[in-house]
Amino acid sequence: MINLISPQRDMVTSAIKTIETIADDIPIFDSSESDSNGYPQIIISTGSTGDSQRAKNEQRSSYTLYVDYFDTVDNDHGLMMDTCFSIREYLKYLRLSSYNCSSVAFNQVEVIDNSTDQSLRHVTITMDYNITEKSFI
Repeated sequence: MINLISPQRDMVTSAIKTIETIADDIPIFDSSESDSNGYPQIIISTGSTGDSQRAKNEQRSSYTLYVDYFDTVDNDHGLMMDTCFSIREYLKYLRLSSYNCSSVAFNQVEVIDNSTDQSLRHVTITMDYNITEKSFI
């Protein structure tokens, strides 16, 4: 029997590897790691796995990946937007190690966050995927 990692873990791991090729000078964290106070930084996470509307025997195939990109407002906004565009384009074709994955939708929202001691730009990129198990014959 093959032990597969969960689709969520596979998505986060694959997304980190992909984004590292685009933004190799920006620290990237997954949601289980503590982030630093240094900016810019990127945090990768997945949506909640709980779904009370689903039948017990129904397979889940729709998953969401969140990319939160933080930078100070004083840094180059154009560079941040270029990086976000590249991240979106590369994540449309995300390849997972143990699953088949196809991108079905994305969204991007930018806000100014003044809740810290410095003003931050916070861009959230949301990527929706259909994920199915690879069949081995």
